[in-house]
Amino acid sequence: MLLTVLPSKYPLKLFFVFVLASVFAGCSTTPPLSIIDNQNEVWEQRQSELTAIKYWRLRGRLLVSQGDAAWNLSLEWQQKDKDYQIIIQGPFGAGKVKLVGNADGVVLKNSDEQSFYAERPEDLLYEQTGVHMPVEGLRYWVMGLTSPDQIKKPKLDGQGRLAYLEDANWKVNFKRYTQVSGMDLPRKVFIEKPEQEIDVRLVVDKWTLGAF
Repeated sequence: MLLTVLPSKYPLKLFFVFVLASVFAGCSTTPPLSIIDNQNEVWEQRQSELTAIKYWRLRGRLLVSQGDAAWNLSLEWQQKDKDYQIIIQGPFGAGKVKLVGNADGVVLKNSDEQSFYAERPEDLLYEQTGVHMPVEGLRYWVMGLTSPDQIKKPKLDGQGRLAYLEDANWKVNFKRYTQVSGMDLPRKVFIEKPEQEIDVRLVVDKWTLGAF
């Protein structure tokens, strides 16, 4: 069952994209901070501290587009060590899907209570909804971390935080951070795969760290 898709030939799609783009643009980038001298040392310390966080939850909004199609989605992600639960749905709860999985595989349950299994969440989500999103990489990027498969050296900002990285042909820009329990966590992340015209824009509205 596909999530609601808005083909470009319909004016309604342009309206939704305009409205959501205004929302995303309204989340202005954090004002420049003074540049520290030891960005790499701070980055290494940040990696250690962020990796130690095993339980977290976020709620946010997604704008996903590919070619002439676009999706305006809400996202709720719960991570408990290696286990995760992801709920994605369109406006007013349309096309709700739930992904539950770990390193061994993932099950997707749709709004009709049908269940589907696959080894990779990204493939399963695309097959069942038409939405192409880097789920495996995003699990790390939303925390401001590189994935274990990261090859190219990422770029850091003046505060020793991730600013830009490339991973498995995805280009990831960290546009804004917010403080949560004394930690700087991504608030706005833009992700793209130009060769497939895929663009994913995430704004996190609420972070929760620790057991819940």
